[in-house]
Amino acid sequence: MIMNDREFSPRETMDRVLTRWWIVLILTILAGVAGWIFHFFQPPVYEATAGITINLYFEKRELTQYEADTAFSAAGAIIYSTRVMDTFLAEAQKRGLSPQEISRIQQSTSVEAMESVWELHVRDRDPEAAAEYANLWASIAEQTMNDALKHALLVEQLQNQIYRLQSCLPSLMPVPDPVLAPEECQPYSLDEINARLQGWAIEMADEQRLSQGILSITTISLNRSATVPEKPVLYGQASLVLAGACIGFFVSLWGANISKVRRRDRNH
Repeated sequence: MIMNDREFSPRETMDRVLTRWWIVLILTILAGVAGWIFHFFQPPVYEATAGITINLYFEKRELTQYEADTAFSAAGAIIYSTRVMDTFLAEAQKRGLSPQEISRIQQSTSVEAMESVWELHVRDRDPEAAAEYANLWASIAEQTMNDALKHALLVEQLQNQIYRLQSCLPSLMPVPDPVLAPEECQPYSLDEINARLQGWAIEMADEQRLSQGILSITTISLNRSATVPEKPVLYGQASLVLAGACIGFFVSLWGANISKVRRRDRNH
């Protein structure tokens, strides 16, 4: 039985590369130069960044690390939510952008978490447009989060109301320090208390949904407005030269292995 000797051998390939090192060097340099030349044919792309700060007041309520992380992540989810992005793109359209330009802007947005700050990035070939739309997006996101915060505050208010009224319900265990005094509970019948508690519970569930995970102890502020970027960030010369050099290096390794396989085929 004839064994297949075409399997890739890292050791044999490296030995061949070391004996033909000058070929690898030339291909790496040529590919790096090609990347450098390619840089001049690419239009520059600029990135503008706006920042939204999310703070939690732990003095008002104790939270586990998981609860704090979840609350912070909820803010990030709102930034990239369908509601925010649809409002952002609709406002961009009002400013005269074509559907093609709107699609390009939508694909060039990104969000990054930096400790207590969410950074909103927008890339565009026009540096002024990149800054304008980063600030527009951040403004809409901040407003949406503050709207969600209002609902979170209503959730807290309803929770307190429910807790107070529950102290009026008959209990098998005496309550040492009831929230409402017995005389304050007298105006309500048992059926009225249950009906009101049920209504508040439904209202609270709706408010929790509208709060979108934002907690009542959250503060939200736009701490950084995007400025017009001065230098492009995409298709950087150094990155393209490095990418070209890496491609040339790996192509030379592949070429060394292919040439060895062909020599074996001729010998057989």
